[in-house]
Amino acid sequence: MTGVVVCSLLAAAAVLAWPRAGRPSPQWSAGSVEVAPGVSWRARLPGAGSRRARHSRDEALGELLALVAGPLRSGAPAAVALDAARSALGPGSLDGLVADLVATGQRAEPLAPVWSRWANRLTSDELAFVASAWALTEDTGAPLADALETSLDVVRARRRAADRVASAAAGPRASMLVLLLLPLSGPLVGLACGIGPRTLYLSSPAATGSLLAGLVLAVLARWWSARILAKAA
Repeated sequence: MTGVVVCSLLAAAAVLAWPRAGRPSPQWSAGSVEVAPGVSWRARLPGAGSRRARHSRDEALGELLALVAGPLRSGAPAAVALDAARSALGPGSLDGLVADLVATGQRAEPLAPVWSRWANRLTSDELAFVASAWALTEDTGAPLADALETSLDVVRARRRAADRVASAAAGPRASMLVLLLLPLSGPLVGLACGIGPRTLYLSSPAATGSLLAGLVLAVLARWWSARILAKAA
C-alpha cells in the first residue's frame, strides 16, 4: 500500500509538471491591429505548434518578406520575386506556403487567398496580417513592396514584444511550478520524522480525505494560475 501511495504522488507530480500540448508561451499580446476596413486580428495564445516551431516560422516569414520586397521594387512580378525568394530561402518551415504562392502566381491568380488559406491552416496571426496587407494592394493597386515592408516591420515589432512577454512570464511560471510541487514533498518530510506514507495518509479517513483534497486543490491551482498568466500576457 505504501508503494501505491508513493506512485500516486509521483504521478500527480508528473501531471502538474508536464507541459500542456498546444499551449506555448503567449505570443503578440499587444492588442488588435487594424489592417483594413472591417479586418482586425488580436494576438492570442496559439492552439497548435511548439514555441520553437513558431519562432522559426516567424523568422522564415521575415526573411521571405524581405527577399520578396527587393525584387518588387525593381519592377519584378510577384511570381518571379517569390520564386527567387524560394531559391534564396532554401528548405524551411514555409516551403508549402511559398510553393503554393509561386504556383498560384504563375497562373496569374490573386495571391491574397493563398496567404489567408495558410494563415488559417497554421493558425497564424502574422500570416493573416500579411494576407490582409496583400489583399489591400490587390484591391486598391497600392505598391506591394511598401505593404510588405510595413508588414515586415509589424511582424518584427510584435515578435520582439512576444519575446519580452515570454521573458516577463518566465519568473511567475517557475514560481507557480515550485509552489505546486512543494506539497508533494510531504512524504519525504514524514519519512524524515519517522512517519511512513501509509501512516501519514492512510491512518484515518481524515488523513486520506486531506490527501485527496490536496491533490484536487493542486490541480485547480495549476489551472487557475495558468489562466491568470494567460490573461496577464
